[in-house]
Amino acid sequence: MALLEYRLGTSGAFSPLPTPAEYYPSYTHLENSYVSAKGYFIRDIIRRNRAKVTCGWKALDTSQMALLQSLYDKSSFYLKYTDNYGNRVIKKVYAGPLDGKAKFMDKTTYKISLTTDISMNFIEY
Repeated sequence: MALLEYRLGTSGAFSPLPTPAEYYPSYTHLENSYVSAKGYFIRDIIRRNRAKVTCGWKALDTSQMALLQSLYDKSSFYLKYTDNYGNRVIKKVYAGPLDGKAKFMDKTTYKISLTTDISMNFIEY
């Protein structure tokens, strides 16, 4: 069993994601806040306790980066992970931005062979 596992549909087996070096399960909320015409801050919270998992990887090869990029391209998928209470939970999520640095590149083909300092988050749908 991997720390993070994903599934694209509602049925079928979960597949493992690369094990992150940094892992931060948390909760956030969705809000539509604004400042009124009189200058008052109006905080309109639409949804509370929305799960968010922030991950960091030290180094990933091209196939691992491609997997994370393919999840970013999906509108949603299912993520199995361990929450702050130590429970294995399954949430419908979408992937946030995938950031990293190209570390090693073949100078003849310009193909990246290793990416470092990667970060991505998964937010409950």
